[in-house]
Amino acid sequence: MIEEVREYIAKCPYLKEFAELNVEYLVDKVEAYSINENPAYNPVVQPYLVGSDNQFLFTFDSKLHWNEDIQNNIDNSKFCENFRNWLETNNKNKIFPNINGVYEIGTNTNAYIFATSANEAIYRIQCYLKYFKEG
Repeated sequence: MIEEVREYIAKCPYLKEFAELNVEYLVDKVEAYSINENPAYNPVVQPYLVGSDNQFLFTFDSKLHWNEDIQNNIDNSKFCENFRNWLETNNKNKIFPNINGVYEIGTNTNAYIFATSANEAIYRIQCYLKYFKEG
């Protein structure tokens, strides 16, 4: 499932053209991204006789330049806002990853700074994917 989510996120027009989009790994350079499955959650939201509503919880991490320059940090926030809006628009238009039964994708949080170093920060957005799984 994470492979299909990665392929879907890679189509986001706000990601830098030649930046890396990894899975469970954020390279040691700025303008890199990673999709990470959340630990310890129950994928089954609601069981039914014929299947279940399920969820896939993940984070979208982006490593960006970070410093005292206000405009740089505003640009970082704008990137994160654009990413969230892209997911919301796709959700409204029913544009989903190529996974059977998907009916919703979105974010649980705004972007927040997860970690920093002298001149870079990792911004994290908690995301979800909801789908029906026949049983």
